[in-house]
Amino acid sequence: MAIKELKSIDLSSYTIISTGVATLISIVIAIIIVGLFAVSVPNSFGVMIYIFPTIVFGTMISNIFVNFSTGYLYNVLSKRLGFIKFDIEEDSIKSISAKETGLLVGFITLIMILVMYLATSLILPLILSSFMTLLMYSAQTGIATVMYQTMMLISNPMTIAVGILGSVIIVSVFTLLGVYIYNILASSNREILVKLSEKNNLTQLDSITPLNFAIAIGAISLILNIIIAAILVISSVPIFNALVDVLIGFVCAFIAAMLIALSYNFLAPKLGKLKVELE
Repeated sequence: MAIKELKSIDLSSYTIISTGVATLISIVIAIIIVGLFAVSVPNSFGVMIYIFPTIVFGTMISNIFVNFSTGYLYNVLSKRLGFIKFDIEEDSIKSISAKETGLLVGFITLIMILVMYLATSLILPLILSSFMTLLMYSAQTGIATVMYQTMMLISNPMTIAVGILGSVIIVSVFTLLGVYIYNILASSNREILVKLSEKNNLTQLDSITPLNFAIAIGAISLILNIIIAAILVISSVPIFNALVDVLIGFVCAFIAAMLIALSYNFLAPKLGKLKVELE
């Protein structure tokens, strides 16, 4: 067994391959959505032309920003909060350090939310004001009133603080739980399998075994969704609805993980493999 610390992430390779994977998956999703529109909505060609590039290019642009930012923040924060540790044995990820992972994900989430909030706080009021003006001119005063009340609620400092703090706590706790669940699965021979190699003093991810990756992520999602479902049932949500949510969450996580692994394996030789500094 070898304990490796993730000292840094190569920003160029991480941004390119992560954005490439997200964009490829968005193309698949866009094709499905366009196909559904074509079947269910007559004469929807104009809408389809608008939907496809919006999904694909929107995904590409947002992922370039998010992936570069998260990689950069990891490189900066990990030096102060601690590096994520991996127990790797013969291309099997046997365990991941939970404390450092939860802490870093929480701080990165907090910073990203604050940045996105500051950006949207300058744009969102202008957009909402324009919509309200249009609604007032079209005599839709009821809708305009609801939109105004919503804008006031969203802009309330207490609402903002509670929303940001709640989001960070939820992400941190569920990341921590997810890592603990993975470590239990890995100890039962359900670990993620990867192919790694060394290049220019960096470790590069050559490939991911899709089925193992999908099973691990799907199982983590299943257990976390069961926890959420139990909380919802206690809060008077019907058991059947909660069970349906659990099933949908598991299927979506399994399919998403499979698509991510397959997309990475397909794109890595073309766009460049993910490179990190492991010691």
